[in-house]
Amino acid sequence: MKASAPVRPHEVSSGCSQLSLRYLSERSRCKMEEEDNFFLQYDMNDCYSRLKRLVPTIPQDKKVSKVEILQHVIDYILDLQLALETHPSLLKQTSPPASTRTPLTQINTEQRTTGVNKEESILCR
Repeated sequence: MKASAPVRPHEVSSGCSQLSLRYLSERSRCKMEEEDNFFLQYDMNDCYSRLKRLVPTIPQDKKVSKVEILQHVIDYILDLQLALETHPSLLKQTSPPASTRTPLTQINTEQRTTGVNKEESILCR
């Protein structure tokens, strides 16, 4: 006579399959998040490249950091705004003259040559 233990293959296999499905779904979710992050970074790098091509004040032959690209973009937008405000056909009789400003890229370049910390060299308006 054989001694046998009661076997419940249905419950055990369903419990294991639920665990393995949960593990697989979590793993695939992690892989999807990693892929999303990769594509997001790729898209951001593409946007920085497009900005570098579009803004005329950015040197095309020199490697420029993302922060410098953003500084040039800010300067370019402010310069365009200033040009609009001071354009003769758009000037109002009562408007005060626009003030001159120092571009962020020039301020940061001056600070680098004077030896200011890198953390302090990034300026925003």
